[in-house]
Amino acid sequence: MDNLQSLPPEPVPAQRPTRLSVWGQWTVALMLLASFVSGVGIWWGQTIQAEALSTPQWLRPALVLHGALNPFQCVLCGFLLCHHIRVGWQMRANLVSGILMEVVFVALILSGIGLYYSPEAWRAGIVWSHRVLGLALPVSLGFHWITALFWVKRVTSAS
Repeated sequence: MDNLQSLPPEPVPAQRPTRLSVWGQWTVALMLLASFVSGVGIWWGQTIQAEALSTPQWLRPALVLHGALNPFQCVLCGFLLCHHIRVGWQMRANLVSGILMEVVFVALILSGIGLYYSPEAWRAGIVWSHRVLGLALPVSLGFHWITALFWVKRVTSAS
């Protein structure tokens, strides 16, 4: 009986140290949504621009919004690395989906920088990689969220 009392308490998934607060979840979701919507808008605006040979009036504000979100995305990435990802790594929770999502997120940031500073000869490839990564981010986020639900279920059923 004494051996059972000395065991560590069973993990409570809702209280796991990697869980983002509600405001943190909303901040992440809204920031990524704003970036995704403005990015799709830019893609659509540039398509219109190439076909009609005229620039939609809303394209410039979409570009400004999308670019202005970049420093905040970098802060978000750093915040997630310092707490959520570090502790998740120690817990060994959602490693595959978390690594996939962070690789996509960091690659998006780097390809965004590449859009500004890379040689002109690389621009078309970087634009397409940024677009593909931008489409992959909500998919990897959804995958990470779903695998978290399965992780919680597995931990809960094991106790």
